[in-house]
Amino acid sequence: MRLAKEYMKRVANELQNKDCSLKEDYMLQGARFAFRVHQFAGGFDMEAMNAFEELWKIGTGHQGDQQTIGSLA
Repeated sequence: MRLAKEYMKRVANELQNKDCSLKEDYMLQGARFAFRVHQFAGGFDMEAMNAFEELWKIGTGHQGDQQTIGSLA
């Protein structure tokens, strides 16, 4: 699960640093990888679910309180 969280953190960093045309590709890539790890590990723990929700917020622009990538760690 640590690998999934680290990868989601990497994708979130890329989303914040890239232009809009690449955001969908990064989101899809991150979601696919997280799902594969989910299947392998037998499910997400709460920490992984929170990281996945943060990735979704960053990707969709719903950052109400402007949380940082550090919160994914």
